[in-house]
Amino acid sequence: MTTIAARMTTATARVAAKAPTASRAKTVMRRASATRPARFVASNAAADDLVDSLQDKLSEVTTTLGEAWEESDEKPAIVTLGLYGFVGLVALNGTLRAVDSLPLIPSVLELVGILFSAFFVYQNLLYKPDRAALRETITKTLNKIL
Repeated sequence: MTTIAARMTTATARVAAKAPTASRAKTVMRRASATRPARFVASNAAADDLVDSLQDKLSEVTTTLGEAWEESDEKPAIVTLGLYGFVGLVALNGTLRAVDSLPLIPSVLELVGILFSAFFVYQNLLYKPDRAALRETITKTLNKIL
């Protein structure tokens, strides 16, 4: 008869022998990266292009905001509006959490959202003339804003 300690030692040795080592894990990772299909390489290139375009737009927005800040004479008013906006978002978050904790209200609001989305699709996106009218309306609104 063997003792319990001897059995545990041999069981621990078997588990340790089956466990992958760090060098074996690195070898597996190298093999996986070496045999990467071309579609992953293409998607990485598209993702890199997207990241570059987003960085360009972000730098453009940052420079535009910096120029607007330097030209502004009402800097205290802008800071005050920003703080009020932040406080408003915190208050809105608390209100939405309170409404979300009520038993039936979130389900009813979700149903209303689904119905409104279906109505919007029916009114504006289902038929080609309606899509053209929506596109024209959006273009006019953007031109008024910009």
